[in-house]
Amino acid sequence: MSQKKLSKEFITERLKGLFAYNDLMFAYYCGSKAYGTTDKDSDVDIVAVFNDLNGITHAAFEDIDIFAYGIESFIQRQSISDELPLYNLIHADDFVKAKENIIYLNPEYKNDFNKLTAIGFEKVLPEYLDAFLEYYDLLINKQKVKVKRAYHIYRVKAIIDNFKKSKKYDVDIPKVVVDKITNYKKNWSSLEDDVIVELSKLLDEIKEFRESLKVGDQSEV
Repeated sequence: MSQKKLSKEFITERLKGLFAYNDLMFAYYCGSKAYGTTDKDSDVDIVAVFNDLNGITHAAFEDIDIFAYGIESFIQRQSISDELPLYNLIHADDFVKAKENIIYLNPEYKNDFNKLTAIGFEKVLPEYLDAFLEYYDLLINKQKVKVKRAYHIYRVKAIIDNFKKSKKYDVDIPKVVVDKITNYKKNWSSLEDDVIVELSKLLDEIKEFRESLKVGDQSEV
């Protein structure tokens, strides 16, 4: 795909064409671009939020995946509401860098967008980790399967390590972890089964941190 086709203007035009009867509020890059884990094989993933869309839907054009939300569902996502599927909830932290990754912002909804981005992700961190642990516990500890998206376990563990020092949830992670993620994403299907053991141990460490938020110093969050 050419750079021209990947321009923000092109993406916005296609979004408005695909959702011609809906009011686009804003759209931003999610996935690996939002998390700083992009490589040459990465897809382009987008979250698009509409004022008058009901629920959540998925669409695609060319090499771009679109995760479209009505504003009510998007607010539920960012609140980590158990009314939404776990898969949607565990990617809610892609909004942390939404301002840097904005593709389109309807001027009429600038204040709404700014209010949403002003809410620190720390406020929902316990609930987010609950959803994250439930989702990956099923895949890694119960089903014991290797899946490409399990790279998020490395990612979230690195974020937590940083959070313990800064008390701020930031999706930026060290290059050494990015390199590990890149290797995992490239070779996940051929890795030895002991990677499941490694990922399970990381989940235990994430769970231990989550437990500390229940009984420990609530000022951490």
